[in-house]
Amino acid sequence: MSGIRNYATNLHNELKEKGVFVGHLSIGTMIQAGTAGDPDVIADAWYNLYEKKDRFEEIFPQGSDPTKIPN
Repeated sequence: MSGIRNYATNLHNELKEKGVFVGHLSIGTMIQAGTAGDPDVIADAWYNLYEKKDRFEEIFPQGSDPTKIPN
C-alpha cells in the first residue's frame, strides 16, 4: 500500500505543473452499501478531492486511521 501511495505522490509532483491532477484517497473503513463506507459516499469524497484540487491526499472517513480497520 505504501508503494502505490509513493507512486501517486511522485505522479502528483511531476504532473501538477502540467495541469494533471493525481490524488490519493486512503479508505479506513469497510466498503459496504448502507454503512459509513458506502461506495456512493466514497465516490463523493473522491470527486470532492478532484474538484477542489487543493491537496494531494485525504483520509476517508475523516479522522480515521486506515492502518487500523476493525475486523
